[in-house]
Amino acid sequence: MNFFTRVILRRAGWITILGSLLSYAGGYYSVQLYKNLRTDIEELLPTTARSVVDLNQVKDRLESIDNLAVLVFSKDTQASRRFVTELSHRLEKAPKDTIASVEYNISKELQFFKERRALYMDLVDLKKVRDYVRDRISYEKSLYNPLTIFSSQNIPEPRLDLMGLQKKYDGKASAYSRFPGGYYTTPDETKRVVLVNLPGNASGVAGTHRLKDYVVRTIAELKPESYAADIEIKYTGGVQNNIEEQSALIADLELSTVVVMLLVSIAMLIFFRAPRAVFALLASLLMGTVWTFGASYFAVGYLNANSAFLGSIVLGNGINFGIIFIARYLEERRNYKEHSHALDQAMTHTATSTWTAALAAGLSYGSLSLTSFRGFTQFGIIGLIGMVLCWISAFTLLPAFLTLLDRMKSLGPKQNYQHSKIAGWFAEWVSRHSKLISFASLALTVVALGTSVKYTPKILETDLSRLRNKESMERGSGYLSKYVDEIFNRYLSPMVILPKTREDAIKIAEALKKKQAEEGKSSLIASVQTIDDFIPKDQPEKIAVLREIKKLLPERIFVRLPKVEQANAREFLTPQAMLPLDLKDLPGLVLTKFTEKDGSVGKMVLVEPPLTQETLDGNNLIHFIRDLRTAADAVSPGTPVAGSLPISSDMIESITKDGPKATLFAFLAVVILIVILFRKLNTIVPVLTALLMGVIWLGGIILGFGVKINFLNFIALPITFGIGVDYGVNIFQRYREEGGQNIVKVIGDTGGAVALCSFTTATGYASLLIAQNQAFVSFGLLAVLGEVTCIVAAIVSLPALLLTFSRRRV
Repeated sequence: MNFFTRVILRRAGWITILGSLLSYAGGYYSVQLYKNLRTDIEELLPTTARSVVDLNQVKDRLESIDNLAVLVFSKDTQASRRFVTELSHRLEKAPKDTIASVEYNISKELQFFKERRALYMDLVDLKKVRDYVRDRISYEKSLYNPLTIFSSQNIPEPRLDLMGLQKKYDGKASAYSRFPGGYYTTPDETKRVVLVNLPGNASGVAGTHRLKDYVVRTIAELKPESYAADIEIKYTGGVQNNIEEQSALIADLELSTVVVMLLVSIAMLIFFRAPRAVFALLASLLMGTVWTFGASYFAVGYLNANSAFLGSIVLGNGINFGIIFIARYLEERRNYKEHSHALDQAMTHTATSTWTAALAAGLSYGSLSLTSFRGFTQFGIIGLIGMVLCWISAFTLLPAFLTLLDRMKSLGPKQNYQHSKIAGWFAEWVSRHSKLISFASLALTVVALGTSVKYTPKILETDLSRLRNKESMERGSGYLSKYVDEIFNRYLSPMVILPKTREDAIKIAEALKKKQAEEGKSSLIASVQTIDDFIPKDQPEKIAVLREIKKLLPERIFVRLPKVEQANAREFLTPQAMLPLDLKDLPGLVLTKFTEKDGSVGKMVLVEPPLTQETLDGNNLIHFIRDLRTAADAVSPGTPVAGSLPISSDMIESITKDGPKATLFAFLAVVILIVILFRKLNTIVPVLTALLMGVIWLGGIILGFGVKINFLNFIALPITFGIGVDYGVNIFQRYREEGGQNIVKVIGDTGGAVALCSFTTATGYASLLIAQNQAFVSFGLLAVLGEVTCIVAAIVSLPALLLTFSRRRV
C-alpha cells in the first residue's frame, strides 16, 4: 500500500475539513472574480494593442464616446414630437456624471447655417454668382435701352447653372437638412430617436446601468401612453448593446453551469449506479472548481468575455480524472476487494495516466497564456490552474470522501453493470472489423489532410455582429439599430483621430480627404470632418463678394425680381452672411462634438466609413485602419485612432499572429510531455497517433465545411491537443498494464470510463450550444467536434490499428 493511500485512510476526516475550508475561501473569491466581469471587446486584446491604447487615451480626453439611442415609434406624429421634446428637456437636467448630453433636434443649428449658407459656398462659385448678377443687370439694361432696341446687334444672354449650384450645396447639407423640423426622425416622422450620451468616465457596467435606469425612470414618469395610444419605446446604441451582452452572458453562464451539472450527474448515476460514490465524485469536483476560480482571483483578478464561461468547461474537463479513478475503484469493489485495497489499486494504477492527462490538458491551456492576446491568455491561465487543482481534488478529496462514506456503509456493489456488457459488445465489434476500421481511419486522415488546399485567410470571422447575442440581433438592440440607420443614413459612431493640436487635425483631415478623392467610390472613407469644416474659408474675400452682389441689387432693382427670386436672394444675402464667423460663434451642439474635457476645441478628426458590407472583409478592414493610422502618424506619430473598427482590425491581426503560435506551443508541450513520461517509442507512437488522427479529422471538418474561426473558438484548437491525448493515454496505459496482449479486454474494462470522460467534457462544451451569445455557440460547436474526433480515434481507431498490426506480426 503506497504512502498516500495510508495517509488518506488515516486522515480522511482532516482532509475533508481542510478541503472544505479551502472551498469556503475559494467560493468567496470566486464570487469576487465573477463580480468583476468585463465584457468589452477590447478586454480581449493585449493592453499594448494600438486600438486599446488609443481608446484609453480618447476616453481620458473626451466627455462622451458612447450613447443610448431611445427610439420612439408612433403614427401620431404630433404626439410623439411632444413626447420627445419633453423627455429631452427632462434628461438634460440629469447629473453630468450620469448623462453627458442629449441630442434630439438640430433646428437651431440648421437655422444658423441657413442664415450663413453663402459663406459656405466656394469662393469661385460666389464669384460666378456675382459675375452673373452683374452681367444680367447689364444685359437687362442693354436689352431695354432705346438706343439698342432697333440695333441689329445680337446681345448674348448671360447664363449660370443655378440648378447645378443648388444641387451641389443641397447635397452637402442633405445629411442634416433631411430631418423634418430639425428632429431626429424619418421623413414620415413615425420613428424618432433621442441620443443620450454617456459620460466618458462612466463607460463601465455601473455607468451604463445608471444612465439606462435614469432614462427608463424618466420615461415612466412621463407616461408615454398618455401622449398616444400606439406609442412604443425601444432602446439601442452602444450603451444598450453593452447591457444586453452583459445580461445575456450572465444568463448563459448560469444556464450552461446548471445544464452541465445536471447532465453529468445523470450520466454518472446511469454509468456507475452507485449514488454515494457519484456524490463523492461530484463533491470533489465542485470543490476543485471553486479552488480554481478562487485561485484565479489572485492570478488574473477579473474575467473577460472569453474566460467568463470557463466554469462549465472546468467542470466538464476536470471531472475526467475522478471518473477514471472511481471507475477503477468500483471495478475492484465489484471483484469483492476491500475498500483499502480498492483505493490503493485505483490510486496506484490511475495516477500516472490521469496526471499525464491533467498535465497535457493544463499545458494546452497554458500554451494560450504564452500569447499576448488577453482573450487567450486569461483563458489559458485559468484552464491550467483548473486542470491541476481538479486533479489534486480527485486524488485527495475524492478518496477521502469515499473512505468516510464506506465507513458509514460499504460502497461495494453486488452486481455487474449493464454498461460492462455494452462495452464488451463494442470491444468485440472493434475486434471483428479491425481491418475495415483501420482502413477507414487512414482514408479519413488522408481526405482530411487533402482539405488543407482549401485554406484561405477568409476562414477568419471578421463580422463581429455574428458573434453577438442572438436575441439582441433578432429582437433587441442589434436588430433595432437598423431604425437608427434609417433615420441618419450614415455611420453614427465615427472613428476618432485625436492629435495634440488643431493644426495637426487639419493636416490629417486633408491627407484623408485627398486619399478619399484618389480612391473614389471604392474608398472606405465616406466622410472626414474637423471643426474647421464648419468655419468658412476665405471669409474676407467672400464677404467682399457678397457685399458687391448686394450693392449690385439695390432695392429698386430688387423689387423688380420675381417673388421666388426675391425670397432666394433675401435668404442668400442675410445680415449674418456679411459678418465674419469665428469658432466661438458656432452652435453649441457642433462645439460640443469637438470639445475635450479640458475645454480645448478642434483637436479632433471624425472619420465615417460607408454603411456597406465592405468593412466586414478582413483584408479591407485591416488596410483601411492602416491607412488611417499611417495618415495620422505621418503628421504626429502615435496619434490615437479609436473606434470599434480599429479594435476589430487589431483583433483579426492578433488572432492571426497568436492563434497559430498557441496551437504550436500546445502541440509541442503535449509531445514533449508524452516523450518524457513514457520514454519508449512503442508507447509514444500509438498515443500520438490517436491524437494526430483526431486533430487532423477536426481540421478536415473545419476546412471542408467552411467553419469560420473567431477570437473565441480558435481556443478549441490548442486545447483539443491536451484534452484529446487524455483518451489515448488512458487506453494505452491500461493496454500496457495488460502486457500489451488483450486490447479487447482493455476496451471492455476502460473504454466505457474513457467514453464517459469524453461525454462529460463534450457536455461542458455542448452546454454552450444553447447560449444566446453566438461566440459561445461557435466555440461549443468546434470543441464538441474536437471531442468526437478524438474519442473515436482513441477508442475505435487506435484499438483497431493495434489489433491489425499485432495480427500481422503473428
